[in-house]
Amino acid sequence: MTRTRNPRTILAAVVLLALATGSLVTVGQAFGEPDSAFGSQSAERAFETPGTGAGETQSSYFIHDQLTKFLLVLAFTGIGLLIVATRQFRFRRWLLVASVVVLGFVIGGMLCPISAVQNIILKASTGYLVLFLVPTVAALFVGRLFCGHVCPFGALQELLHVRRWERKIPERWMRFVRFLPYLVLGYLLIRVTVTGVLTWSGATPFKAFFTFGGTPLTLGISGLFVLLSVVLFRPFCRLLCPLGAWLSLVARVSPFRVRVASTCVSCGRCDAACSACAVKEGQVNADECLLCGECIRACPVEALNWRGKKALAECEDEAAGNG
Repeated sequence: MTRTRNPRTILAAVVLLALATGSLVTVGQAFGEPDSAFGSQSAERAFETPGTGAGETQSSYFIHDQLTKFLLVLAFTGIGLLIVATRQFRFRRWLLVASVVVLGFVIGGMLCPISAVQNIILKASTGYLVLFLVPTVAALFVGRLFCGHVCPFGALQELLHVRRWERKIPERWMRFVRFLPYLVLGYLLIRVTVTGVLTWSGATPFKAFFTFGGTPLTLGISGLFVLLSVVLFRPFCRLLCPLGAWLSLVARVSPFRVRVASTCVSCGRCDAACSACAVKEGQVNADECLLCGECIRACPVEALNWRGKKALAECEDEAAGNG
């Protein structure tokens, strides 16, 4: 008799393999070396403004083409906001493709999720500050727009994803693993503050592809997340990304978000349409929502929309008046 394998067992094995690979990165990223070990008393803790090259001094606020990068991120953010505000979500996929090509392969991958949260401390006196503020301010007012429309790392994962092969992570697992990005964020911020040393900078999945370089380890990590992305929706974004964790914290106070009107008929189509599992029983979790618009498109009675609380109240008052 042929034994069929449980898909959840296969998924568990893949996720455990991913976590094991992450552990190897921890060992391989200069930990334990005298000059960069956590808790080192070296002079590296004295943060200095980075120069434009070896032995050079800082000559301007924007270094390493940061002005170009800032304008590109600003432009992509503006286009993403336009897509969400006008509900033209059919164009979002093209924006993701453009992000992978331009912000990924042409620019070299930005903002690198692992480096970005550390550079805000190490290089706050340069253009990294305004570059980091673009997704942060966007999240503060409109939610995780950067994650869902701009980030090339997230975009590539989503483009690799095959919906008919999709596997959901069981909720009993998600109760625990959903905290991993926040733990990574906290660890990186504490470590970089104490040591003044950038760490894990090459470990971001796909960074090796975008820069046409990397080590066997970083290429292996990227390859692993290519495979994971086929069956899991944005695995790095949802399970490990520290920048995503930061933006999800900020997004919790955003006045504009996907809201549910009282006209909801509890059909469950929005739950099924959301691969990010940000919709539960018709209620949208703003800190996990990527503003992809799939729930809005799936709703048969247009009960879901991206709006402020005041706009939602006015809309419901108008609907009640017409009824």
